[in-house]
Amino acid sequence: MAQIDTKITVKERQVQYYKKFKNLSVNEEILPQGDGNIRISPFDDYFLFTLYDEKDGENTPIDLSNVGTIFISFIGNNDEIKIPNYTNVEDIDMSSGQVLFRISKENGKKILSLDNKNFYISTAMVSQDGTESDESVVYTGTFSKLTDEAKKSLTSQMDAIAEEYSIELSKLQQQNADLQTQVDSLNQTVNEQSVVIDSLNASNEELTNEITELTKNAESSKLIKLQKTAKGIQAQAQQAKENAAQVIGRQGKLSGTSKVKPNYESLAKVNQKYSI
Repeated sequence: MAQIDTKITVKERQVQYYKKFKNLSVNEEILPQGDGNIRISPFDDYFLFTLYDEKDGENTPIDLSNVGTIFISFIGNNDEIKIPNYTNVEDIDMSSGQVLFRISKENGKKILSLDNKNFYISTAMVSQDGTESDESVVYTGTFSKLTDEAKKSLTSQMDAIAEEYSIELSKLQQQNADLQTQVDSLNQTVNEQSVVIDSLNASNEELTNEITELTKNAESSKLIKLQKTAKGIQAQAQQAKENAAQVIGRQGKLSGTSKVKPNYESLAKVNQKYSI
């Protein structure tokens, strides 16, 4: 299985020829078959690949120095663009699996118009008369527009922001829900305390009314008792008045001074004191 460890695109004006090519992506992640993606622009593009094969569980660079010509191909339903590897450079170590492709802006426009977004890296021996042997596919991947990648990157950023916003919003909603629960609990407590206060107020009013009635009853009983006492005293005074009149009458007969009058003033005072 072949793999790629770089997807870096290097763009320069077509009139410039390279004598050296510097790998700008030595730390790229190795991608398995089908996962590699290259970005095609409307200008000249350079793509440096390092191809691997898996041997004994390890990724081992493929020796490309003796496999003939290496092609990158883009195949649509109605068109096919086939480009050989670019050799007008130095510092490309094909024995270590490195291969460079140059896609001109003309081919780039054709590639972008294809209805198929796959690319293929293949090898074939070419004789001096131009005859090619059977091709062997080494790696496959996909391509996209450079602007699509920019849109994708922007979309990814927007999605990340939206996700972050969603998380923060969820936290705030949870906080609001917790606060609402606390408020509801406090309101419930206030309502319960209000019921208790109303009950106490009702009991207090009832007790106040009972105390008032008891006070009235107590005062009424005392008043009746005093009235009875006064009436008894008044009766006693009247009896004493009558007894005194009889005594005085008898004294007048005995002394011949029947004109002596009883002390009605003192009796009136006694009567007034104990009358209601």
